[in-house]
Amino acid sequence: MLLHAILGLSPVALAALIGICILGGSAKGALGIGIPLLTVPLTAPFMDLPAVMALLTVPIFATNFGQAVEGGGTKAALLRLWPMLVAVVAGTVAGVHLLVSIDRAVLNGTVGVLLVLIATWLFCQPRIALGGWAERWAGPPIGLVAGIMGGISGMFGPPLIAYMIGLGLRPNEFVKHISILFLAAGAALLVALGRAGAMSWADVAVSAGALVPIYLGMLIGRWLRRHCPPGLFRALVLAALAIGGLQMIQAALS
Repeated sequence: MLLHAILGLSPVALAALIGICILGGSAKGALGIGIPLLTVPLTAPFMDLPAVMALLTVPIFATNFGQAVEGGGTKAALLRLWPMLVAVVAGTVAGVHLLVSIDRAVLNGTVGVLLVLIATWLFCQPRIALGGWAERWAGPPIGLVAGIMGGISGMFGPPLIAYMIGLGLRPNEFVKHISILFLAAGAALLVALGRAGAMSWADVAVSAGALVPIYLGMLIGRWLRRHCPPGLFRALVLAALAIGGLQMIQAALS
């Protein structure tokens, strides 16, 4: 599916896709988020959403692998997160089923609404505080919601980030925990798309190739983080996210 979609692109659209991957990578490098947030809405005018999701599977997995396994505390994090990990994987499988089965107009409209809501949520930056008892009951439902969102749009982050902030983790713990969740989600997405017949080994190779412009963008993003006011860059990313979501909603209604 992905390979055929790439081969069917015009030279201009292919150049745009590479530029969008660089842009998504720059957001990831500068803010720690942004690959699916920008890639999904900006590619919607010229690529089918399932093809975009297939393109992002390897980058989502690879960009979180190092942070998930580096340093100590991995075993303790896995023991703490395992109910949520199970829920994220289950939600991702369900989300992929929706991705490949529902009407494209409904899918684009749904993802468009999610994009606008996510942009609003990130702009408002709501804070929650969770104690030990709340962590035990809240983790699996939040993981399930994040998995479903990620399965249809690639955007696992907002519910998981809000939950991790609510736990009050130290910075290194936060990076470790969120990366483990993203890694599990990315792996589930890759397997689920393959089992659904939406991704072949050739598609996996194409998705791996997307790492080149994305990693280039991450280098640019790290430079931007040092030289560009982070608030300005974040505002531009959220504006692009909201505009892309509105465009997807408009396309679904037309």
